[in-house]
Amino acid sequence: MLRKLFVIGLFICVGAIHHSWSQSNVFQWKNSETLIVNDGMSEQTYKWKEGVLWLTKAKPLSSSMTDTFPIPIPDRTAEQVPVSYSQKSYYVEATDRISGYYQLDLHTVYANYEIKRSLRVYDNSSGVEWSLQVKGNGSLFESLDISNRELIEDAHLLSTNVPFYFSMPFSNPHFTTKVVSFQEATDHHSNIVNVREELPYRKPQYYKGSVLIAQDNHTSNVHLVVKMSPLQEAQSAYMGFDFSTDFSGIKVHSPGIVTSENDSEWQEAYRVFSVMYAGSESVALDAYKKYELNTHKYIPEKDNTFTMNTWGDRNRDSRVNEKFILNELEVAAQLGITNYQIDDGWQRGLSSNSATKTNSKLWDNWEESDWEVNLSRFPNGLAKITRKAKSLGIGLGLWFNPSKSDDYANWERDKDIMLGLHQQHGVSWIKIDGLRIGNKKSENNVNKMLQTAQEQADNLQFNIDVTAGKRGGYFFFNHFGNIFLENRYTDLGNYYPHLTLRNVWTLAKYVPIQRFQIEWLNKWRNKHKYPTNDLLKPYDIPFDYQFAITMMGQPLAWMEATGLPNEAFSVVKLINLWKKERSEMQMGVVHPLGEMPNGYHFTGFVSYTKNKTYVLLFRENTSQNIATFKLPLGEVKNKKFVKIAGEGNFINAKNTDFEVSFSAPFQFLWGFFE
Repeated sequence: MLRKLFVIGLFICVGAIHHSWSQSNVFQWKNSETLIVNDGMSEQTYKWKEGVLWLTKAKPLSSSMTDTFPIPIPDRTAEQVPVSYSQKSYYVEATDRISGYYQLDLHTVYANYEIKRSLRVYDNSSGVEWSLQVKGNGSLFESLDISNRELIEDAHLLSTNVPFYFSMPFSNPHFTTKVVSFQEATDHHSNIVNVREELPYRKPQYYKGSVLIAQDNHTSNVHLVVKMSPLQEAQSAYMGFDFSTDFSGIKVHSPGIVTSENDSEWQEAYRVFSVMYAGSESVALDAYKKYELNTHKYIPEKDNTFTMNTWGDRNRDSRVNEKFILNELEVAAQLGITNYQIDDGWQRGLSSNSATKTNSKLWDNWEESDWEVNLSRFPNGLAKITRKAKSLGIGLGLWFNPSKSDDYANWERDKDIMLGLHQQHGVSWIKIDGLRIGNKKSENNVNKMLQTAQEQADNLQFNIDVTAGKRGGYFFFNHFGNIFLENRYTDLGNYYPHLTLRNVWTLAKYVPIQRFQIEWLNKWRNKHKYPTNDLLKPYDIPFDYQFAITMMGQPLAWMEATGLPNEAFSVVKLINLWKKERSEMQMGVVHPLGEMPNGYHFTGFVSYTKNKTYVLLFRENTSQNIATFKLPLGEVKNKKFVKIAGEGNFINAKNTDFEVSFSAPFQFLWGFFE
C-alpha cells in the first residue's frame, strides 16, 4: 500500500513533549501547542497537537499582512501513538568553515520506527534548512514505483496518496510556479539549466527539478524550495519526480530513503531549504546562496585557486612525464598559475582514457598498487615535481578515480590512498573523477571517503568532476572543494567562449558560482576547426576577454602552458589585478546581470560584498555600443564607480540601473560601486 512520507516542514508527526524556550526568538513556544519560527524573512506559526505539527498562519517580517492556512490532511505516520518523544533547541557556535546556527531537534519513537528531524536557521541568512533521519520499519516509507507508467492520467499520481516528505501550503490557489532542473554529464549537455513555468491546478502536477519558485500573483511575494540532492536519476530510490504542485501548495518527493524492514541503521533524507515571503525571485535566491555560503563559508586561503590542467590541449596522458611537467611549471608560474593539476596519467595503472595502446586499461576498479607513481614517466617519483612547484609557489594537484565495486565498499582504502598522496607529495587538491552513484550505499560511502579524508587532513580539498555519469550535480557533494564543470576542446570545435559564459551565467542565478572551476583554453589552437565566417570562434575573441569569463569562479587554464604564444602573456596584467580583488569579490553573493549569453547580448555578473558591489560586464557581438544594466538587489544611485580593468566605460547610474559603453564587440568592464 502506498504511504505518504511525513512532512518535514509544514505538518510534522511528533508526540506531545515537554517544551523549553530557545536561546533566541528563532524558535519560540507561545504555549504548549503553539510554535513560532522566525527565519529572518517571515514568521511562521505552527499548531502542535496530538502528534501533528501544521502551519496555521505566516507573515512576512516586512509587512503586517498575515496569511492563514486550513488544517491539512494528517500524514499517515500520525496514525500511531508515540512511545516516547523528546525535543531540544540550542545554538551551535561558528567554526572557520560553518556559520553559527540555531537548531530545533525533534525525536519521536513509535512502536516499530523512529524519526529524527531538525529545523536549522543560520546566522546572517534567512530561511530554514529541514533535515530528516529515519530508522525502523522501512515499509512505512514505501516509494512509488513508476516504472512502466505514464505520468498522464495515472490514477496513483492523480491521487493525493503519493508519498512526499516536505510541503509548503499556498494561502490561495493563484500562484505562478517555476521549476528549475539541472543537467550534469556536461560532456553530453550544454544547456544545463532549464526552467518550466506553470500555474497550479486542482489535480497534482509532477516535475523533475532541484529548485521550485512560487510567486503569489496578487501580492508578488515569493516562496522558494530547494531540494539538495543529486540530480534526478542519480538519486537513491528515485520515484521519477521531485516536486508536485496543486491549488493547495507544494510537495517534495523522492527523499532517497531505501525501503527495508527492521532496518537498524539511520537513513537521512535529502535536505530541503525553504524561505517564504521574499520580496522578489532575486531576494529568495539571494537567501539560498547566502545560506549555502554559511553552511560552507568561502575561505580565500583555502578556496582561491587558479589551476592549470594540460589535458585541455587534447594530448591526454601522452605528455604526462617528469621533463614535460617541470618545463610546464616554469611557464605556468609566468602566467600566474597557483595550482597545477596533473590529471590522469601520473599513476601506475593506465585508465581507459590513456593514449597508450594496451589491453589492460582501468576505470571502474583499481588495485592499491595502481595508485603508485608511474616510474616510467616519473623516474624520481614526484619529488622533483614537488620541489619545483613549491619553489614557484604553486600547489600540486592529482587525479583520482575511486573504485566502484560493491558501491564503493573500498572507500576506506581509497581514502587512505588519497591521504598518502597528500602526506607524501604535498598534494592539496585531488580531482575526483568517474563517480557513479544512484543508491544510498554508494552515496554514503563516497561521502564518508571525502569527509573522513578532510577530517584527517585539514588542507586537503576535492575537485568534483561532473562531466559524465551519475555524480553529485550542483547541490550534493558540493561542500568538499569545487566543481569541475566542463571540458571542451578546440580540437573538436565544441569550445565557444559564449557557451562557457552562458553556463556560468545560468548557474550563477541559483548556486554560488565561486565553487565552480571555469575553463579557459588556448585560443590559438585549431583555428581551422571552425568555419572562416564563424563570428564567435575562439581565435577571434580577445584572450583577456576569455579569461574574464572565468573571474567570478575558479579559473581553469585548460591548456599546456608551453603551448602558448608570447602574445598570450599580455593577459598577466589582468590576472594580477584579479588576484588583488578576487578574495573580497568571491566572498560575496553573485547574481547574473543583463541578458542570457548567446554570443550577441550584453551580459554580466554582480557580486554583493560587505563594502562593495562588484560588476563584471560583457559586450558580446552586438551592434549597439551602449547597454543599460539593472541590479537585482540594491541601488547604485549616488555611489562612486571604480574601474579596475576592461575597455568598457561607466556612463551614469539611476536607482538600480546604470549605463555602460563599449567601443567594439567582445569587450568587458570590471569594477565596483562603493
